[in-house]
Amino acid sequence: MSIKQRYADAETASRSDLWGNAALALFKGIVAVLSGSKVLLADAFRSAGQAVAAFAALTGIRLRSSKREASEDGKGSASRIAAIILPIALIIAGVEIGIAAGKDIWMAGQQPLQAPHWSALAAIVAGIVVQQLLLPVRERQWGLLASLTALIGTGGALVGQAIGVKSLYYFEPAAAIAISVMLAAGGCKLLAEASRKQYAASVQHEDADDLMQLIQRVEGVITVESLQAKEHGHYVVADVVISVNPRISVLEGHDIAKRVKQLLLLRFTHLTDVTIHVEPYDPGYPYKSNHDPNQEHAPTLLQ
Repeated sequence: MSIKQRYADAETASRSDLWGNAALALFKGIVAVLSGSKVLLADAFRSAGQAVAAFAALTGIRLRSSKREASEDGKGSASRIAAIILPIALIIAGVEIGIAAGKDIWMAGQQPLQAPHWSALAAIVAGIVVQQLLLPVRERQWGLLASLTALIGTGGALVGQAIGVKSLYYFEPAAAIAISVMLAAGGCKLLAEASRKQYAASVQHEDADDLMQLIQRVEGVITVESLQAKEHGHYVVADVVISVNPRISVLEGHDIAKRVKQLLLLRFTHLTDVTIHVEPYDPGYPYKSNHDPNQEHAPTLLQ
């Protein structure tokens, strides 16, 4: 399978994940408002969180497949802003739902708990069926756990209403609290990932410019063919390909690479490792290099 086909398959899966979870979130949210179910509302926000994660994945796939900087068309900047704002909104929603459910439990003595409408249970069951049949495999396990929690909470409250056991009404707000914790945790995870990616992108871009300027000033280096700075935690690993005079020996090329590596590690303290690849430079005849600014083409036996 070609790389292009892999990107296309990954984009298709992320798009299905995005629209599937967005539709589930809208459906659950509407039913939650109409039925008065806090646990279904929490599950709706959880589905929205999965849609946000799919949106972030889809944006990353498109940027990698197009091999363009996000700043070229402004779409990348908007995507990064959304990747920060949306997780924060999910965290706030999770906290608010958890507080509201906890308040219902705390005030149960003054304001008796009420079981939600049966439509909430039907919406949860329908959501489980859609998740298992239509969404990608990687989303099913986490979504199933939250949906089963909502099913137990809503089902327990409805059973309590049917048999007249009011203590079972606590199942619904308790399940809402559990899902709100999942929602807030998921939002924190998305926020951490978005922050890490933005930090990595800024570090790589800044380091690439600085590294390029420094390497080009090293005597013996003609051009920098490629440079990749990869972020690992709080440190950066650089992979550099330089071109040198093809007339010099392998040992001299190795010495140039050694000087480049030592200079980079000395100048950039956050660099943990630098890999230098040396290639002969062949711009065509006549040949000039910065190894010897006064170099003239050496005569051959034919001249």
